[in-house]
Amino acid sequence: MWRASLILVGGVLGLAPGAGRQMIWQADLRIRTFEVSEVKGSLTARVVVVSEFGVASAVRLELLLPVGVGLLELSPGCTAGPSPRGVSALRARVVCLLGDVPLHVSRELRVTTTTPPPGMTHGFGVIAISDTPDPRPGNNFAEKAIPEH
Repeated sequence: MWRASLILVGGVLGLAPGAGRQMIWQADLRIRTFEVSEVKGSLTARVVVVSEFGVASAVRLELLLPVGVGLLELSPGCTAGPSPRGVSALRARVVCLLGDVPLHVSRELRVTTTTPPPGMTHGFGVIAISDTPDPRPGNNFAEKAIPEH
């Protein structure tokens, strides 16, 4: 006798023959590349995020900016986070909405900022999250700094 059981794989619903065969809804989203470069008074952060298995739904990437920088350029889909009252140039983060990321597909973004004031770290952090449960959340975060000259 054929019995159907519900399967959830990377956000896709389907039917499978047999009892006890159930897949768990999940997708391993990870930061594949995170680079920071400095050119003529500006810093550029380049991030590549990929879904290692499953479909990562509604992926959102947050880039944590160095203290005291202003934004110069953002990739499409990215918006500046809040700023303090009266100082619209300063931001703490950038939020990028990347949509669904299918299996083995990557998304790349770049954010360019001014350099931080003297004495401040030239460091960025990035975290990628999705609406799909992630079995390895430890690879969703990266941090990068370049030495101050």
